[in-house]
Amino acid sequence: MTKPVDHGARDHATWSASSTARNWLCLGAIALNTRITTPEKESEASAWGTACHQLSEKCFAAGRDADEFIGTTERTKQRSVEVDEEMAETAQVYVDYVRGRVAEYNAEFPEGPAPIVVHEQYFSLNDLKTPFDAGGTGDTVIHFPRWRSLEVVDLKGGRGVVEAADNKQLRTYGLGAVLANPGRDVEDIKVTIVQPRAPHKDGRVRSETFHIGDLIDWTTELLQRMALSKQAQDEISELPFAAWTAKWLTPGSCKFCRSEGSCPALEQRALDAAQVWFDDLDRPQISNSPTNDTPEALSKTLDLLDMIQDWINARRAFAHQQSEAGVDIPNYVRVPKVGREKFIDDEAEAKARSVCRDAGLPESKYLNPAKTKTPKQIRKALGKAKKSLLAGLSVTPSEGSDLVRADKTTREAIRPAADRFFEELKD
Repeated sequence: MTKPVDHGARDHATWSASSTARNWLCLGAIALNTRITTPEKESEASAWGTACHQLSEKCFAAGRDADEFIGTTERTKQRSVEVDEEMAETAQVYVDYVRGRVAEYNAEFPEGPAPIVVHEQYFSLNDLKTPFDAGGTGDTVIHFPRWRSLEVVDLKGGRGVVEAADNKQLRTYGLGAVLANPGRDVEDIKVTIVQPRAPHKDGRVRSETFHIGDLIDWTTELLQRMALSKQAQDEISELPFAAWTAKWLTPGSCKFCRSEGSCPALEQRALDAAQVWFDDLDRPQISNSPTNDTPEALSKTLDLLDMIQDWINARRAFAHQQSEAGVDIPNYVRVPKVGREKFIDDEAEAKARSVCRDAGLPESKYLNPAKTKTPKQIRKALGKAKKSLLAGLSVTPSEGSDLVRADKTTREAIRPAADRFFEELKD
């Protein structure tokens, strides 16, 4: 049995596959990030994603399903994350897809040759004479010999929709997979995103397929962008910083960039988007006029809010990081977080139960009863023959509503209340 990979211990290349889209658009990103000397902190969301990947690895290695690990703990680089039902369901969609693809091929070609499946396959682009160390790790790489196809499957644990079409990170994975598997008979590259927590009009599993020749052409473009990024790095100490910023920094793909909270170009774009200016007393003034209340104006504003909110969050995180490093920020102080009381250890918890029993407390006052598993988990346990026994015993309630982009959802739009009212009058 293959030992699961320790995702938390991995280091990223200077030009990692996951940063290709950002570095491609913002040619100065790598140079700007080299100015950051404080250690990188692992966010809660990042740790959750890492734990989900590690859980998936355990499923592949042991031939088990993800819900068997609910209640266990995954250790990431800086955190401990408990496997809950949501994480198990996310991992299972990915595991099922990979297993399904292998089963699909084997059913078509039972006589072989069998597909070659590699989980967490590291690759390097350095053989292409890249100006930076470049590479990454494909979550799952599958070579289908008779299909003459190489597929890279990428698990995304986040809720922000990631498109598969023309995805530069996935293209980099495809290139890396080709380089990491020399001698394979490959005509087509398929790159697949599995993103269970982000509903999308094309489904939670989305793919793009391209010919090996198209990948070669794209690689030429990639190397050109890398060369320009290297030029930006060379010039950061030669040009005045304002001039360098104007020439090389292009906001637009800033999420997960280490400089997101301190980037001058992103700050200016966020302030411009929010229509903020400062008066003579350095107080922010927010633009407000009736023309901003039209549906068209609201639509444009909503498209910008995610970028603005991401910058706000990054700016707060940067300020907190600076404070931790000893920087004195006027009018702000760091204070301890309010913790949740818990027992010191298992022995202390057992003693507390004994105290409650001796005091005559009923168990309902100090013990939580066992919790019934979810309908989905019970149906799976019952199996296909008996799962219908749960019919009519569960609901999926929806309270309230979300305002989302029409082209980013599969959910049916709610009709306006006025439409429903007049429809009832007609009846």
